[in-house]
Amino acid sequence: MKSPCWIETIDPKDATNELNEMYRHVGSVHNRIHNLYRAFSLQPKPMISADQHYRDILHNEENHTEPWFLELLASQAAIIANCHYALQNHGANFKKLLGNDELGERMLNLVQNDDFNNNSVFTNKQAALLVYGAKLCRTPQLMNFDDVLTLREARVTDTELLEAVQATACFAYWVRFINALGISLGDEQIGLYDYSEDSTSNP
Repeated sequence: MKSPCWIETIDPKDATNELNEMYRHVGSVHNRIHNLYRAFSLQPKPMISADQHYRDILHNEENHTEPWFLELLASQAAIIANCHYALQNHGANFKKLLGNDELGERMLNLVQNDDFNNNSVFTNKQAALLVYGAKLCRTPQLMNFDDVLTLREARVTDTELLEAVQATACFAYWVRFINALGISLGDEQIGLYDYSEDSTSNP
């Protein structure tokens, strides 16, 4: 069996005490214990809070931003970091929520090429947020207030900006965690969506 990552991990069947409880918790949420969580096993204390953090950002029913667009921002962070694990999972989540696989693939290709403007796919607001997200991923030290003014010109509200920053910054953490530890994908899916049925996309 392929190792979950480059460092030692504790198999769920060998887990005791606190780790066993944490495995049970993330297993009950995701219906399995993903390699991502096994990578925490030598120091498991952050496991549940890290998992809850990303779910509170992407799956918050009070968000003003459409869930599919937050998943697209997460996918953008994965694309820029060349993080196959995160892209496979959240790219799939994005297309599932969007409900259109063909359009979803086109959007992901545009994000891959930093082609946000001059097309009919993204609104001005979405394009502005994707430009902002790309800059935040690549050159966070260069962020400035002018970036916020540009978003406001595109009619991005401060709440929408905050939600976008939370999604991008959260996945800046996850893609670095995954890449640094060489976490392998295996046959798993991360997220709260059911992939057992065919997608509801409109070809």
